[in-house]
Amino acid sequence: MRRLTAVAVSLVVLLVLAVVADRAAAAVLGRVVDDRLAAAFPGVGSTSTTVEGIPVLTQVARGSLDHVVVSLDHVPTSGGLVLDHVDADLYDVSTRAPRTAARVEAGATVSLAALQARIGDRYVVSAEGDTLVATVADGVPVAARLRPVVTDGRLSLELVSVSVLGVEVDASRLPSSFADRVTALAGSIGRLPLGLVATSASVTPAGVVVTATGTDVPLEGA
Repeated sequence: MRRLTAVAVSLVVLLVLAVVADRAAAAVLGRVVDDRLAAAFPGVGSTSTTVEGIPVLTQVARGSLDHVVVSLDHVPTSGGLVLDHVDADLYDVSTRAPRTAARVEAGATVSLAALQARIGDRYVVSAEGDTLVATVADGVPVAARLRPVVTDGRLSLELVSVSVLGVEVDASRLPSSFADRVTALAGSIGRLPLGLVATSASVTPAGVVVTATGTDVPLEGA
C-alpha cells in the first residue's frame, strides 16, 4: 500500500512538473512573438501574446500551435492612422519557416482622438449613432456626416450628408478645404496589419470598430 502511495505521489509530482514546464514554454513562446511583433510594427505601444492549449510542448514538436491570442496597442497603419487597440486570434500557427497562420480573426479600434489627430485642430470629430460627424470648429458651422464602409476588404469613409448652420445641403456645398481634409482622413486608414482583410466596421461612442479576417497569413515579418 505504501509503495502504491509513493508511486501515486511521484506521478502527481511529475505531472505538476510537466504542467509547470509546459506553461513556462508557453510563456517563452509568448515573449518571442511579442519581440517579433514589436520589430514588425515600429512604434507599436505594447504587445501581449498568450499561447493557448495544453500541452504546448507537443504543439511545438509537431510544428504548429493550435491557438495564439495577440493584443497590441497603438498600432500604426500604412496610411498613417493609429489603431488604438488590436485583438487577434491566430489559429494553426506554424513554428517553422515559412511561418504562417492558417486563419486569423481580429478586431481593431480607432478612437475619436486618433481620427481627430488626423483631420486637424480646425475640425471636431464626434460619433452620432452609426455615423461620424466632422464639424468646422470655427467660422461657419459646416458639418459632414460620414459612415465607415468596407469595400473589397478595405475600410473607407462614405460621405452621407453635409449641413450648414444645421440645414442639410447638397454635398457639393462642402468647402474644398474641408473636403480635402475628409478625403485625407479616409485615405489615412490604409491597409490593416498582417495583410488582414476588413469585413465590417461600425461606429461606437469610442470611435470606429473594425473586424477583419485572413487565411494563410504570412508571419515571417512578425
